[in-house]
Amino acid sequence: MEIRIFYIVILLLFINCEAKSQLDTNNISKNGMYLEIGGVGSYGSLNYERVIFLKAKTKIVGRIGVGTYSLTDYTSSFNPDIFIPITINGLLGKNHKIELGVGQTVSNTIQANHSNWKPERETNLHANFTIGYRYQKDKGGFIFRCSYTPVIEFYKYYRHWAGVSIGYAF
Repeated sequence: MEIRIFYIVILLLFINCEAKSQLDTNNISKNGMYLEIGGVGSYGSLNYERVIFLKAKTKIVGRIGVGTYSLTDYTSSFNPDIFIPITINGLLGKNHKIELGVGQTVSNTIQANHSNWKPERETNLHANFTIGYRYQKDKGGFIFRCSYTPVIEFYKYYRHWAGVSIGYAF
């Protein structure tokens, strides 16, 4: 009889631990949206990110955004330059986090065709990096980011750049 009670208690402990583990994971926000001024998306970008790995005080998030440099081309027509930052960032810490990341920025900009001088789109890839500070509670809410975000334009020219972000985690 005592062995049955022992097994029942062990079984109940495992069920209880599993439920608590699931509860803790559900309380952590896995999505974020933020507006970044400067940074890897040019002068300004709107970004979405999703947690893809989570363990203790470490998160890995995937980010994609859309930004612009100019809304009109050299003929003053509405023809925006488009920048799409795609990054993988590691976050270390509880509420105050160190952020380290690497990725690509896809640029789709307007250039003059040298034979007829008409606007023509050109797409390029640029490497980007992120080293910075982030304030974000695990349960969601306000996001503040401040980072050094160098870009290697066309994989040739190293450009110093920085960004500041404000957003919301959910």
